[in-house]
Amino acid sequence: MTIHDKAVETFAQSFYRFHGALAPDFGCGSADDSEWSELTSNERGRFVAAARLAFLELQSEPVGSGGELFRDWSSGGTEGRECGS
Repeated sequence: MTIHDKAVETFAQSFYRFHGALAPDFGCGSADDSEWSELTSNERGRFVAAARLAFLELQSEPVGSGGELFRDWSSGGTEGRECGS
């Protein structure tokens, strides 16, 4: 495993933990406090793949270019969305 691979996996673990912890703040039920190690390898792989894609997108978009990642945050990112979508 390279340093880059480890960084992506660590980011995915943090994202998973924060995603579960913030669920109640966005009306998505109670906090999900399940551990990363409790996920199936397929679920962990999905989070790591998503993190890898997010890093690739961030590398390819200039900051402030109006890309999708920035647009979601600037508009609040939750209007009109269902939990889990």
